[in-house]
Amino acid sequence: MADDTTSEGGNQSGVERGAAWGDTYCFGCSTRNHEGLHLEFTDGPDGTGTAEFTPRAEHEGPPGHFHGGLSATVLDEAMGWCAHESEGDRWVTGTLEVRYRKPLPIDGGKYRVEVETLKTSGRRKKLAARILLRDGTVAVEGECVYVSVV
Repeated sequence: MADDTTSEGGNQSGVERGAAWGDTYCFGCSTRNHEGLHLEFTDGPDGTGTAEFTPRAEHEGPPGHFHGGLSATVLDEAMGWCAHESEGDRWVTGTLEVRYRKPLPIDGGKYRVEVETLKTSGRRKKLAARILLRDGTVAVEGECVYVSVV
């Protein structure tokens, strides 16, 4: 997402998803939040997207591992990014279901999050996202329903 002075990474398609929200100190995507995850998404084909992130010590839950609540945040952020297709859209999380499969070690390495839109029906969108370990194994996955508030 871009602020009013610069555009830093993010969506590579040229569509500023969620731009109407402005560049706040969003823990998930803002580069201005120094403790945040700095997720920068890239559009894929047909309502999909990806981002990479590197967990740091301040993101720790169990010793040496990424906090489970922050894993849910990554999924929610990915699905929210995917729901905001164009400037002016206002979508919020209606439901979020998370399944934890494997822990994410904090070891200086990057992890990938993938997101896709499963279904759009009126003011509702169903989405799915997953965080992958470096070998491609699914570590955390989830689904949500986003609801339009406009």
